[in-house]
Amino acid sequence: MEHKEPEWTAENINRKKGDTTFEICGWCEHASCGSCKYRCYLSTTCSLTKAYGIGHDVFWDTPCIVKNFGKSDFVSIIKSKEYEIKDNESQIADLKQEIQTIKSLSKKAKRTPPLPESRPHDYYNIDDVLYIFYEDKWNKGIYVSGYRHHDGCVSYVLEDYPESKGSWGCGYAVPCVLKEWEYRYFRTSPDKFKIWLGLCDKEYNGKKLDLHLYHQAITT
Repeated sequence: MEHKEPEWTAENINRKKGDTTFEICGWCEHASCGSCKYRCYLSTTCSLTKAYGIGHDVFWDTPCIVKNFGKSDFVSIIKSKEYEIKDNESQIADLKQEIQTIKSLSKKAKRTPPLPESRPHDYYNIDDVLYIFYEDKWNKGIYVSGYRHHDGCVSYVLEDYPESKGSWGCGYAVPCVLKEWEYRYFRTSPDKFKIWLGLCDKEYNGKKLDLHLYHQAITT
């Protein structure tokens, strides 16, 4: 059931975080995560409670919960948060070990085309030669300035499609766009391209791509 929002008066719109601390949850400094509007948490979690149970799924107008707790309740919450600290410390130690293992593997790794999801935001730059999979073939083009440059998108002009001068584009983390060196690498190593495409086999914008066509086109 949808919970009614506050009346968005000038006073409510201009409230700051902390204005309703220990009164109601909306603008409380201990409101943590959730749906937020005008600095008001419409639905949230109280950070002074345990990681589960009471204090979760509260709303902006929920009266302060912790003011009703007793000494034993607070002792229990402290123990719960101390456990969280130990658990997080253990996870951090595991992550540090994983990083060391990955660094060791990285030293032995060769330079190969990165997976689309591994491309940094500035992977493509203006005037880079690109190859775009379009109409069942790989088409040579050039990167041009356009929509969301270095912010998740690639704009390009294709040599064989004059109409693309209106700045065609796509997302940068998709397998249908390759840098020139990546295209040439896969042209000479189609088996590696097949493996690479297998690692890319997932939904993009809710749809599966016909990746076998990508491989077929690069070998012809």
